[in-house]
Amino acid sequence: MDPMEKMFDEAAKNPKMRKKIKVKAMLSLILFVVFLLALFTAIGMLWATKNGTFLGMTKAQIFAIRTKVALIMNILIIAHIIVNRKVFIKELKVLFG
Repeated sequence: MDPMEKMFDEAAKNPKMRKKIKVKAMLSLILFVVFLLALFTAIGMLWATKNGTFLGMTKAQIFAIRTKVALIMNILIIAHIIVNRKVFIKELKVLFG
């Protein structure tokens, strides 16, 4: 069994740890969905630059959406780093230590 899988199985039995895992999982899922929106708007921007519009939206409209998505994504990335700071610090120690 993978050590991470074993750790998650044990944590799932502990209600306090289960709640933390759910919060982290939800944050990661939302961040992934926002990433897909950012990717979609990037493709739309390229398409609109070449063809004038993308799904009936002008380049300016896509840019406005993309700006909002980028702001949301940056906030989520900061929240993700804060929530996972202990793991992040340990990973950095392995990387640079």
